[in-house]
Amino acid sequence: MVVIGETAWRGTAADAYAGWAAREGGALRELAVAIELAEREIHAGGGGLAERLAAIDLPAAPALDGADAARSPESEGGERWGPGRAEIDQVALGAPSLPVPRPGRPRSAARRDEENRARLAADLRALRGKRRSRAERAELEMLERLSARLAELDRTGRTVQLFDYDPTAFGGDGIAVVAIGDLDTAQNVGVVVPGMGTTAASIGDVSANAVHLYDAAARADPARSTATVAWIGYDAPSGRASPFEVRNRAAARQGAFRLQDDLRDIAALRAVADARVVVFGHSYGSTTTALAGADGALAGTVDAMVLVGSPGVGSVGSTAELGVPVFVARHPDDPVPLIGRTDGVLGSVRRLLGVEVGLGADPSAPSFGATPLPVDGARGFGLAAHSGYFAEGSRSLDAFAAVLTGGSDRAR
Repeated sequence: MVVIGETAWRGTAADAYAGWAAREGGALRELAVAIELAEREIHAGGGGLAERLAAIDLPAAPALDGADAARSPESEGGERWGPGRAEIDQVALGAPSLPVPRPGRPRSAARRDEENRARLAADLRALRGKRRSRAERAELEMLERLSARLAELDRTGRTVQLFDYDPTAFGGDGIAVVAIGDLDTAQNVGVVVPGMGTTAASIGDVSANAVHLYDAAARADPARSTATVAWIGYDAPSGRASPFEVRNRAAARQGAFRLQDDLRDIAALRAVADARVVVFGHSYGSTTTALAGADGALAGTVDAMVLVGSPGVGSVGSTAELGVPVFVARHPDDPVPLIGRTDGVLGSVRRLLGVEVGLGADPSAPSFGATPLPVDGARGFGLAAHSGYFAEGSRSLDAFAAVLTGGSDRAR
């Protein structure tokens, strides 16, 4: 049972508490989510607030001294549970939040969507109802974009799931993982990992690629259900420092662990015996994807990997090290694959000093061993070629759909 101070749900302290929980993440944030979900149930003629609150596992708060300790609630055994009046007063006064763990992930994608949308609604409500700092204005703009994009996708009639969401991650760049289709039942699942410049505010562009892949896969294999995922789940190089960050592998290495976790979550969600999962790494996202699969780490989790407009695959030397079928798409006019090159002067520095320079091997090189996919001819030049791989009607998109649905021969 959760014990909260006697004035916890009265007046401005309660409002401050709910706003704090909505912004901070972790178990305490679940209180705001419970309120949001319960309000929806009440409006629909149901109930459930007590059940929601009873299911929340709040962390023990730190011990208090003096007068604060005297007025804190205690359990029968003397152990202190949850926030007391003192903490609520601190929140009302704008004191720093208590450290809390990230809440456990629900088992189903549908449930994750329900709770993440409730978090998004609570965060929007908290930010709209206060005087905002510059950082909070930027956060609100990002959340407005995400909310508007979800509404736009919902109107298409497709199943849309907010699989993961954290607006405060990566210094405010945020996490937004959106599925097109039902991840709980899909037989073909494609995960799109974007590259440089991506933040949660980029959800429009990344989800557009996921939608195009979804539609192409549904055409290629109408007998099987499909879901695609716009995966903004790592701290991709962005902002003023991105031209320097994108030349090294640090962000890709950190993102690789996060990608492994989410791919395993996606694989564990579905009870479909012959389900197929393919991960598509675009641009710097291909470096992240390859590192996630290094030493066969994704074998048994994904069925294939597609590296698109890749500037390099990090420490991976060949497809044999990935343990899954690997496909590669590279437009001849795409300049991005050149930024991670380690030949010439950079290669000499690397060999001389034994340091990591560049983004590793070119996966489109025959020596790497990946299966090349067709791309359009003179469809575009420069960055237009780099951003056009998922364009509707393109040869590369049709090839991606063939890989996703298991038609490898059709992909070539």
